[in-house]
Amino acid sequence: MTTDPDSLDGVRVLVVEDDFDVAEALRLVLATAGAEVIGPVSTVEAACELAKAQPLDAAVLDIALSPGTSAPVARTLLYRGCPFVFVTGFSNVEMLPEELPGHHVLVKPVDDRTLRAAIHMLVHRATG
Repeated sequence: MTTDPDSLDGVRVLVVEDDFDVAEALRLVLATAGAEVIGPVSTVEAACELAKAQPLDAAVLDIALSPGTSAPVARTLLYRGCPFVFVTGFSNVEMLPEELPGHHVLVKPVDDRTLRAAIHMLVHRATG
């Protein structure tokens, strides 16, 4: 993996987003930077399945998924030791359970460079 914050070569990123256009935009930004995008998926069930089965380096989770939140996915990722960042279009951080609000949150629309830098930071913090 590269140390260039604009490059995500070889990084496997799960994308969980229930708005097709936003999911596609996130996928495109990450793929253009060299990431291998897992998903995008739009449901908690599909996301938890991938989070359990796929080797992942990081994840991008929309907080509000219809119905509910991505908290079950976040818990699965925490259990696996996979870092993640939340994205939201609302001030719905308070929707998350107590153990989750300390995680990084990006507000939609997320700037391309900000998203790449956030994933780069997560991956390099996790790998030491």
